[in-house]
Parts: sequence; C-alpha cells; structure tokens
Amino acid sequence: MTDEIENDAATSGDDQPGEKKSLLERIATELWRLNESEATGELAALRRMRRHDVPPAAFYRLMARAGAYEMGPHCVRRWAHAVAIMAQRPDSLKASGLGEALKCIGFSERRLDMLLYARGPALYDLALRTAVRIAKSGEQLPYRDLCHLVLYDDRRDKAREADDVRIRVAQSFLRASDKATDAATAAAT
Repeated sequence: MTDEIENDAATSGDDQPGEKKSLLERIATELWRLNESEATGELAALRRMRRHDVPPAAFYRLMARAGAYEMGPHCVRRWAHAVAIMAQRPDSLKASGLGEALKCIGFSERRLDMLLYARGPALYDLALRTAVRIAKSGEQLPYRDLCHLVLYDDRRDKAREADDVRIRVAQSFLRASDKATDAATAAAT
C-alpha cells in the first residue's frame, strides 16, 4: 500500500453509529487502550519519535491494531508524526477544538501564525511542540487538526483541505479570544 492510506484521515469526525471510524480515530482509540493498560514503554517510544528517525516497533504495532498494516515510506513518515503528536496525551484526546485549546494555554497570535504558516520540517517540529505544550498544560489534546496539518503537508491533492484546517483553527482561536475579551469587559463593569 502506498500513500492511499492517508485518504482515510480525511473522513469526517461526525461518524454515525455503525459507520467506519477514520484511521485517526482508530489510532486515538488504540492509544487510549495503551494508556489504560499502562503500556508505558510503548507510549514512551511513541512520544519520542522524531522526524528523522525510523519509527520504533511500537509504531508498527499500533498501526496494525488500528488496521493500517502496510504503508509506503512517505506515508509511514507522515503517520509517525501524527502518532507522536497524539501520544503526548493519550489519556485525554479530543477530536476538535485546537483554536480554543491554544487560546486557553496562552498561545499568542504570533505563535499561531508561525504554526499555521509553517510547512515541511518546521511544521512537524511546531506541531509536536504545540502538542507537548498542550499536554503539559493539562488541557485535552485536540488531535485532529494538528494531525491533519501534518498529514496534508506538501500534498497537492490535499492543499484545499489543509487550508480549510488552517482557517478553522484561526477562526476558533479568534472566537475564543473574543469570548475572553467579552468576559474580561463584563467582569470589569
């Protein structure tokens, strides 16, 4: 199998009962199971994956349990980045809300711009650092948008979807900023 498996990541998060979950959701479920079974060694290996390293055996076991048995080299690299992001907080993953989470942890607009404009290795590093920062803050980790940024990076066939993710994150961040400003104004009066 080649990069075709990445198309599975684009499925909607609004799955109805009985519908097949997206690969991202299946991975999130498997990470939660690893956390529940206290598989600390596997989770640590998944957290430590970096962009130039060959993924550890724990990555391939996780992907197989999620139903992704064979992937091409480019696909493996992209999914390794996504799994490393999700492994930062396997006990508290949520599908959406990246903009709100970034506002809650005190992310500045400048940092948001850096994340949204980054491409290639810079994007992988910033997305992972962002996931680590959210995980350390105690907030739930909204994995879908961060993972989609990584999975869609430098893919011409996914450029529109990547832009949609960036727009959605920016808009939700600004909505959260407006709510915070409104709450501060109301408290001051």
